[in-house]
Amino acid sequence: MKQFPAATLTRDPTSLKEAARKEPVAITEYSRPKFVLMSYDDYVALSSRAADPRRSFATGEMPDDIRKLALEALDQPYDP
Repeated sequence: MKQFPAATLTRDPTSLKEAARKEPVAITEYSRPKFVLMSYDDYVALSSRAADPRRSFATGEMPDDIRKLALEALDQPYDP
């Protein structure tokens, strides 16, 4: 994730918006991430998935990113 100092909001908002159109970006204060700026479409996708964290999926309807995480977890050895 790219990071921009908070001063970029006033000094160069265009570059900040262009970067956020491509992927979420962190806005920093004193070199520490404090906020995230992202496109509205990314926000809607993220918030709709988070609406119910208990949601289960059938294999055929599982979003690609969740499917990838599930398959990676299945490949890991079981370590209680």
